[in-house]
Amino acid sequence: MALARWTIRQPFGTVLAIGALVALTWGTHAWVRQGQLDDLHRTLDSRAELYAASIGGALNKYEFLPLAVAQSDAVARLLEKPDAKQVGQINAYLVDMNRRAGAFAVYVLDARGTTVASSNWQDRNSYVGVNYSFRPYFKNAIAGGIGRFYGIGASTLEAGYFISQPVVHDGRIIGIVAAKVNLDWIEQSWRGPGTGEQIWVKDANGVIILASTPGFKFKTLAPLSPAAQKDISEQRQFLQENLPILPHRVRRQFADGASVLTLERPQADDAPTLSGSADYLAVNRALGPLRWQITVLAELDQVEEAARNAAIGAALGWALALLALMYARQRRRRIAERLKAQQTLAQAYEQLEIKVEQRTADLVHANGRLQAEVAERERAEQTLRYAQAELVQSGKLAAIGQMAAGVTHELNQPLAALQTFSDNTKVLLDRGRIADALDNLSTISDLVKRLGYVTSQLKGFARRSDDARKPVNVRQAFAQTMLQIRTRHGSQRLLLHENWPQEDIIVLCNAIGLEQVFTNLITNAMDAVPPGQDVHVWLSVRREGPLAIILVTDNGPGIPVTSIDRIFDPFYTTKEEGLGLGLSISAGIVRAAGGTLSARNRSLTEGGGAQFTIALSTGVSQ
Repeated sequence: MALARWTIRQPFGTVLAIGALVALTWGTHAWVRQGQLDDLHRTLDSRAELYAASIGGALNKYEFLPLAVAQSDAVARLLEKPDAKQVGQINAYLVDMNRRAGAFAVYVLDARGTTVASSNWQDRNSYVGVNYSFRPYFKNAIAGGIGRFYGIGASTLEAGYFISQPVVHDGRIIGIVAAKVNLDWIEQSWRGPGTGEQIWVKDANGVIILASTPGFKFKTLAPLSPAAQKDISEQRQFLQENLPILPHRVRRQFADGASVLTLERPQADDAPTLSGSADYLAVNRALGPLRWQITVLAELDQVEEAARNAAIGAALGWALALLALMYARQRRRRIAERLKAQQTLAQAYEQLEIKVEQRTADLVHANGRLQAEVAERERAEQTLRYAQAELVQSGKLAAIGQMAAGVTHELNQPLAALQTFSDNTKVLLDRGRIADALDNLSTISDLVKRLGYVTSQLKGFARRSDDARKPVNVRQAFAQTMLQIRTRHGSQRLLLHENWPQEDIIVLCNAIGLEQVFTNLITNAMDAVPPGQDVHVWLSVRREGPLAIILVTDNGPGIPVTSIDRIFDPFYTTKEEGLGLGLSISAGIVRAAGGTLSARNRSLTEGGGAQFTIALSTGVSQ
């Protein structure tokens, strides 16, 4: 009967356990995924708002340009009675206005849409004499409104944003003034380091006109309506572009217009082709008076990974709970068997009491020795645990002290550069040099990212960095390093001798980490050369099979022979006020990327000085 109950219950319990495991795993995955998706949705909302505001501000600052030119009396006189002298004067005026505003071109069209003067009158693709009456920005402005239009230039074949204003004289519209603005710099800013999202801007017809990935540009997400096709054709908005549909699939639609899309993943280095597919969360925002729409997309890899990890954790937790239950049942069974055996033993004991009494003394003695041995082993184990705990604590304190000193050492130079660029930016802002100030702010942003990388190295105490082997352009990393080095006191005595190959060298390393290595090597060279003397640094880069070899050589006194084997040890330094961490950190960065950093002294026939060799993988097998 018991066997029958076990036969019936065992399959039912197994099915129930498996069903509970599947339900728990699926529920955990769905709950965590939805939470991660909601967090990413809120993040992309704020990012889209920020991008929309920045693009709107960039376009609004050019609104004044055609209006200012349209109010010029000289322009009105030219449109009323054009002659060669007036055309030359207006061309020079437009060149000056365009240079001040930083636009692509500024030009004047008569009432028939023919260009009579332009800032690019000397270029091969000059607008002068070309009729643009088919463009919407001409039609809107000649009708008395403000013309706004994005399209590919019929003369230059370059895309741009067009703004136009009517020229009014004696109550009549006698022509228009138009300005073309190149928006490629916006796309370039989207492709900068640290930008993890995909971004595109669609016009009112649904054509992608700006994109962080070139492969997305001039494509649509749905077939164009006949009316839209007619407008694009009549306006010659995209010339001969066929405007194909971007392959994608909408997996989920949200109430606010956001969606989950599956589309091709862009290749590295902003290649024009696409490779592979991925799921993206896409958030939209309206942009500007032209009814544009900006879309910010982020891959769902981290969302899926978090949900998958949570589901695995839940499954493991359920499995552990089930094992614990099985263990408890087995233990109860063993206890019951033990009690039964004790009862049997008691019955046997009554029968064998006389024989047991003879051996009791021996058993008691042996038991006492065994207990003493167990107690001794327990004391030894407790002492060992205490010693291990003290050793771990000492190791942690030593590692924390080393990392704190390293971070302090590495933060000094970026902080000094931040101070210099911040002071310079205030001066530029006071002088009204906004563009130069923005360049400084971009550099300050890069320095802050570097500070973030330095402080993020503290995470290495618990785990290894995930971005130690990313593709990095060596030349760009060195240029960024020199931008910071030039802010250092005494950098005017630094003379560089660079030897670069014709093609760009791409290595696998952390970008900011490689800049940190260059900074440490060059500043060490500057410290090694006595004050008052020029510091010569030779940089040579070459490819050897799958490796990139970078040589950094200085004209200093070299490394002391007694120290050359220890210069990469933490806290070892030959300077009076040094911390001994720069080369140790540099070696750690290169080592984490799978490369090597070595040093030697050059002979007198080679010119003397110290030479450091960095070997990093290019990721290309030979």
